[in-house]
Amino acid sequence: MPVVARTLNFTRRFLFWFLSIAIALASVRYLLLGMEAAFPNMLHQLDAQRFAFYAHVIAGPIAMVIVPFQFWGKLRTRRPTVHRWLGRTYALMILIAGLSGLVIALNTNAGAFAATGFFILGLLWLWSTAQAVLHARAGRIAQHKDWMIRSAALTFAGVTLRLWLAGSITQGIPFETAYPVIAWLCWVPNIVIAEYLVRKKPGSAVAA
Repeated sequence: MPVVARTLNFTRRFLFWFLSIAIALASVRYLLLGMEAAFPNMLHQLDAQRFAFYAHVIAGPIAMVIVPFQFWGKLRTRRPTVHRWLGRTYALMILIAGLSGLVIALNTNAGAFAATGFFILGLLWLWSTAQAVLHARAGRIAQHKDWMIRSAALTFAGVTLRLWLAGSITQGIPFETAYPVIAWLCWVPNIVIAEYLVRKKPGSAVAA
């Protein structure tokens, strides 16, 4: 493999691991700050859908931490039992975070455009993960890998959402203006890239 390709591959993997874990840890800042201080723009969710909001901000980061490990080839081959149990935990966390995400999406105060973006994200997140689980249980490993790429891309929306928010803040764009657009930007490019990777991947069920 050429040096440039190896460097790009390493950089991509490093960013995937680093951002997934770093953003997940940053997302549990409420343990130190409290919910009100950690999520000042989400206080309406604490008032109306407190249980769903807690479920989402607890389960989502756990899934975000697990997902890089599920793409770790050595773990899959050397510790398949660990891989399976991490996968079950990942799927459970997405079930919790996805369902609670649907609830809080409908309760957003950012308008119908943002609510629709987050609601579709939740549906696709649940669907892609369910497909990954069903194919794994049936022994269809190629299809399982394809759907896990899609699921991981939607899990990574938790990262890209925060990156887009940080970018909008540095550009001085008001939260009320940026947030409805970010409700779509945080996941649509992710799933487009995931679909491209699935279709070009050697051994992909879609490519076959």
